[in-house]
Order: sequence, then C-alpha cells, then structure tokens
Amino acid sequence: MGLVRRRGSGWTWDGVAPRAYEAGAERHVLVSAADGAGDVELRYFRIPAGGASALERHRHEHAILVLHGRGEVLLGEAVHALVEGDVVFVESEELHQLRALDHEALGFLCTALVARRAGGH
Repeated sequence: MGLVRRRGSGWTWDGVAPRAYEAGAERHVLVSAADGAGDVELRYFRIPAGGASALERHRHEHAILVLHGRGEVLLGEAVHALVEGDVVFVESEELHQLRALDHEALGFLCTALVARRAGGH
C-alpha cells in the first residue's frame, strides 16, 4: 500500500527524524524500503549557508529538485549555479557536490536507488 507523509513545520515531515552530518547538513528520508519502496528512495537534504555536501562519486544516479535557497553544483569539472525549481541529473560515477551560498540554506529533494546499499553510497 502507498504512503502519504505529511509535511510538518518548516522543512520537516511527520514521522521523519533528520540525520545530521558533521558539516551541519541534514538528511530526511521521506520514502524508503522501510515504507515498502522496492526501487527508489526520496530524501530531502538541507545544507546550511556556506556549507556543502560530500564530494563523491558512486554507481547510482541521482535526480535532484531544488526546493529553496541558492547554491551551486559541481558535476565533473563544471560548476553550475542553482536556484529554486532547478533540476539536476547526476550520472553514474560522476563526481558531484552541492554547495549552499553564504547567505541562505539550500534545500533539495534527491532520489536514489534502494538497492544502492548493497555496494554503493
């Protein structure tokens, strides 16, 4: 059976505990295998002003939708500006990192494969 997860106050969702990272970023897993998802996870990330995600590459692809804030994304060797509503596709094995600008947090939705846990990040 499907799932409706209600948004709480700000950028939070009922029943979802955020996971904090060292650099101050947060990950909120909105849909996962624990909810019955067999193929894809949906996560919300919040990167604080001036912060960045990990610089990484892995086998799985990402689709990203910027919900709020302004920032930039590194894809391979190219840096692209990001604003609310922009969509990013990260290819398999592509070096990538998202960064929030100095004056505001960057929030985005990101998909990932449930099966990536078997051998990826």
